[in-house]
Amino acid sequence: MKKIKWTIMTLAILFSVCTAFSTRPKLRGPQEYYFNGSGYVAVPSDYGVLWSCRANTSVTCTYTFDGANYWAFRTGVYV
Repeated sequence: MKKIKWTIMTLAILFSVCTAFSTRPKLRGPQEYYFNGSGYVAVPSDYGVLWSCRANTSVTCTYTFDGANYWAFRTGVYV
């Protein structure tokens, strides 16, 4: 009977730990912006989902905002 009790308790603990890790929020980077020619616009979603930067260029693709200034974040061409 004790073996069954310890087995069930072990499975319950393992299930709760796995559930906690699977439901935690994903880590996201800072909000990114791109320059559209007249101002900075927030990108619509995570990198690689609805937009990306073509590599092999030295042009700044996206920027981050620290409350006062926009800083270069990724290089490439915004696509």
